[in-house]
Amino acid sequence: MARTIQVGFVTPILLFLAASAWAQPQAAPTALVHYSFDDDLLDTGPDTFSVFQFGQGSVTLSSTQRFSGYRSVELRDVPGDHAFPELQGYFPLRTKGKLYLHFALMMTDPFEELNIALAGPKWFTLRKDGIGFWLKTANGYLTEVSDSMPKKLFLMRSFVWYVFDISYDIDKGVYDLTIRQDGVEAPVAAVREHPNAPNQPGSRVDKFSFIGDHDTDASKVVYYVDDVLVGVDEAIVHQRFAAPGRRKLFVDYWLSAQRARVSRPAPLPMMNLSDLGIGPAETAALRQDQASDLLGGVLAGTLSEVPDTVAQRSQAILRSVIAWRAGSAALKAGDAEFALTQFDQASQLSPSSTLFQMDAVMALAHLGRWDEADRRLAGIAPQWRDDPRLPATLAILGLARGDLDGVERQIRDGAESSGLMAEQYFLTLLWKGDSTKAERFAESMLARGSAVDRSWWSERLGDAAFLTGDIPRARSFYEASLAEHTQPRSVWLKLSDVYFKLGDIEKERTFRERVYGGLRER
Repeated sequence: MARTIQVGFVTPILLFLAASAWAQPQAAPTALVHYSFDDDLLDTGPDTFSVFQFGQGSVTLSSTQRFSGYRSVELRDVPGDHAFPELQGYFPLRTKGKLYLHFALMMTDPFEELNIALAGPKWFTLRKDGIGFWLKTANGYLTEVSDSMPKKLFLMRSFVWYVFDISYDIDKGVYDLTIRQDGVEAPVAAVREHPNAPNQPGSRVDKFSFIGDHDTDASKVVYYVDDVLVGVDEAIVHQRFAAPGRRKLFVDYWLSAQRARVSRPAPLPMMNLSDLGIGPAETAALRQDQASDLLGGVLAGTLSEVPDTVAQRSQAILRSVIAWRAGSAALKAGDAEFALTQFDQASQLSPSSTLFQMDAVMALAHLGRWDEADRRLAGIAPQWRDDPRLPATLAILGLARGDLDGVERQIRDGAESSGLMAEQYFLTLLWKGDSTKAERFAESMLARGSAVDRSWWSERLGDAAFLTGDIPRARSFYEASLAEHTQPRSVWLKLSDVYFKLGDIEKERTFRERVYGGLRER
């Protein structure tokens, strides 16, 4: 569903939350999903989001922690910065009837404070038409604020996804709340007809908010939000919990690319702002230079030139994205020469963007300039190791190269680039459906390799088993890979997916915690 996203005076990251991270096919029952409303009482219009990143906190996309899809939203608060990060969403004012809110949430430390609220025209004040529904954490407990009083619900666990379903009755001024833990059938909390936060019937609502702390400025909370649905149809709170297959695993990008019959070098899809070299520092610069809306215009295709009045640092960011978009359009149209010049220009303006560099490799492959493509690919491949787009990209490059027999000879003869070329060869065989030959090749590489190579090819054999649906065999290969792996993060991620498929939520959580331990060092 095509939609116009308005992002006011703040970062435009929600363009991607709306357009990709939470995009799911619409299905019965009719749910007002992704903050869209289409019942008879409302005028359907553009959704409006705000992301507040004042201070040192952040609101970003995470592809590591997610309840479903490829990504979730990470909120990270920093104590002592006199501010808090906030994900805030708006919808047309609800003055009567019921509103239903559904979302998934995971905390890294429940003893840090967070706040979640539905509110109305009087914003986040504890009075009628202010806060209608309020959840917070206190001393590790998830706590509801009902009739102005905090009431403990349950002691939360770290690194566990919880799914929330709220039915808010505006007329009566009460709500029902059901919370389930991922993988557990019975609710961990269920309340019925509790008074709303101010105990005021008829308290209207038109917005929701996820933040860190709201007054102590002491929270260093890091938490994740996923699968946000808002609606006026009760059926959205009765959908099957954690339906199998909803989560996007590392192989899903591969499978979706195959279904789309992607078989020639083309621009890669963008997954988040960091793909464009836009991290926290760049986001802060755009905000300070009042250029966030301009970035939204560039990404929407409505802005192709940067005003001279924009500060130089933000001009460079915006012009890099403009060049990248022009290159992407050119490569899709078959003009790889022009595309390459645009991708290179974008990379010069934003050297930290790995996407610009990978798209340049795709343009070089389209042109048949393999020596240069291989050289550039070898330089950036290490930065793509945990990215779900890499295996399919290498397979597509292998198909474009052709002459698989010649490639195999080069590998066996010990060509200088044989390591990465061997991976391309293996993945190309898998892409073409020749899993038997792919596995024989990987086993031969495993037998003759060093300890590092053995861990690497054990992981690749695990990938092949996962792709063919043999999850227990994939687990065996991944566990063998861990024994000698020097950088095991990618294997932890895949074992997390393995145990998800096997229905072992505790082991999935164990490997997710290991991954987060690596992120904690950044």
